[in-house]
Amino acid sequence: MSSLAKVFDNIPDCVGYLIMNEDGSIEHSHGDLQNNENAANLVYKMVLCASKISVHPKERMAFKRFTISDDQYVYCISCANHRIYVAKRRQESSTIA
Repeated sequence: MSSLAKVFDNIPDCVGYLIMNEDGSIEHSHGDLQNNENAANLVYKMVLCASKISVHPKERMAFKRFTISDDQYVYCISCANHRIYVAKRRQESSTIA
């Protein structure tokens, strides 16, 4: 495991991750996102779209990270060092069954 991938070891409830380079190609992957080109392409398109939108009304400021969630999982997406990092985590249930 590369030192880049070790950062995901400390993320609670992490069931998979992707590390992509700045052109959207997968460099490392594991778990539910192992070699998942479809997920990588979707995330890459979202990052490209989000990078065009300023998060500040008067200054040009880009996002640092964002999350996408559904009923079961949360996808935490961050960009740093010319890479895109995606962690897939189990969603904490807010309802009692």
